[in-house]
Order: sequence, then C-alpha cells, then structure tokens
Amino acid sequence: MELKWLKDFLALSEVGNFRIAAQQRYVSQPAFSRRIQSLEAWIEAPLIDRTGNPSQLTKAGKLFLPVAQEIVDLAATAKEAVETVVQEDKERMRFATLGTLAQIFMPAWLKSLQPYIEANQFVVKTEYSTVGSYFAALEDGSVDFFICYEDPKIGFQDDTELFTSLTLGTEALVPVVCPNNTGAASCWLPDRPKGPIPCLHTLSMQSPWPIRHHMETKYSGLNFRSVYDSSSGTTLKAMAVEGFGLAWIPSTQVIEDLGNGRLVRAADPEDDIIVDIKIYRCCKFNEPRVETFWQALLQ
Repeated sequence: MELKWLKDFLALSEVGNFRIAAQQRYVSQPAFSRRIQSLEAWIEAPLIDRTGNPSQLTKAGKLFLPVAQEIVDLAATAKEAVETVVQEDKERMRFATLGTLAQIFMPAWLKSLQPYIEANQFVVKTEYSTVGSYFAALEDGSVDFFICYEDPKIGFQDDTELFTSLTLGTEALVPVVCPNNTGAASCWLPDRPKGPIPCLHTLSMQSPWPIRHHMETKYSGLNFRSVYDSSSGTTLKAMAVEGFGLAWIPSTQVIEDLGNGRLVRAADPEDDIIVDIKIYRCCKFNEPRVETFWQALLQ
C-alpha cells in the first residue's frame, strides 16, 4: 500500500468524479484509476461504486474512509515533526570543548558574536576525555568546532589540510594547592620536593589540559602522580581546596580563592602556563551555516 493511493481515495471520496479527482492529484485519469484499483486490491474489497454519477463509496469504502484520513494525517504530522528536527539540527552550531571553557568562556564569547551571526541554537558537548576523541568527533562530523586550551609551544595539530584553526584569546593556567597549617603552600614546586606529588590531571599527551610539556621541561625529574582528572576547572578547584593535590587552573577561576587564602600558588607567577584559546574545524565539511560562522570569526 502506498500513501499516494490513500490521498487519491480521499480526493475521490470528496468530489465523486474520477476526472476531477485526477486533476486535483496532478495525474492522468487512467493512472488515477489504476491507483484506486491498486488500493482496492490491497484492501481486497471494492471501495468505489462506479455505477452512478457522482460515484459513491461502497460499504467497505465508508468503513475505510476515516482510517485512510487518520493514516494520511499521521503521516503528515510525523513528516512535519521530522522536518522540524532536521531543520533544527541544520541550524544548530555544535561545539566540543572542556567543561571549563563551556562555563567561563563560551557564554560571553557567543554573546559577543550575536551581531555578526544568524545562528541562535547551540549545542556544547564536554563528554570527550582525550584530545584524540575531540578531533575524531570533528572528523566524523559529530561536532562542527572544537574549542580548547593549547600550548603554543607544541600545539595539538599539524594536519593543516584536514583541520584549520583560529586563536580566540589567551589564558594563564595557575599551579595551585591548598595551604598547610601555616598558610603556606603544601607543595612548592621550585623547591623540587622529593617523593610523589599528587596531581589533579591525567599526565598524558592526549590530555586536553596542555600541562605535560611544561611539567616535563620545567620540572623534569619530579614525580607527579595523577590522582584525579576532570575537564571542569571548577571540579579541579574544589578537589584542590579539599587538599587532594596540585592543579593548573585558569586564572579567572582561582583569583578569588587566591585572594581569600582558600588556595595558594604552588610556584611563582612566572611558572604560569600561558595557553591559547583555539577553535578548530574540519576542512571536510563546508555546510553554509558552518562557513558563515567561520567567516564571522575571521572578520
């Protein structure tokens, strides 16, 4: 059974004339008649009494009429719902980023772009755990953009044919720990403490927190032991306040805590990691909404 057969049947039931119904359905009368016959064959009962003019519905036709109308209405409603969702997906800008950037950077940044872009629907995903998984999401089209902290000394990507990027700003990652009983740092990195130093980051090259290169060059030989990890600076800060270990946290998130003594520096300001805030896109995808957004960033 085809949906167009039901629409033909509804048109014929309304006007009672094969020629007029065929015109309304933009099909030749012979083709229209064949489609009505196909529907009757599928129902296994005659639906139209063709002996009179106008034609009338048979008893089976009268029984089937409300069912046919319901099926057509349901199909139209479902199609409209799907089209709405698809259209919304086409209009949404999809970002992947650290929980910290989603919280402290993206709201004001997106607001600043409003005069220059038409997009007003955004999806921000923070569930990826490694740099590789972020770029994989970009490459398979799961997201349109990846926003990250990146150490300008090393970078994340050198495949400029597949990925392109822009620098949106800079940030300082500050090494902090909870104070000891005297108010001093429980761990002072320049003193090169002996023994394992609990660290609130996963110390891998795939970590979205770009701290490993700094730790390996500035503090080579120290024994950093990963005890926790999160993409959220707020969570890392809370763990540091509770004394779980050392964390490099964006300065905008710890300035108040450093002022009131809840946290203290684990090294001098010269030891802050100055990182870029970068946005990446995959060059394989050139949807108009993505290209328009990108051009707004370039301008």
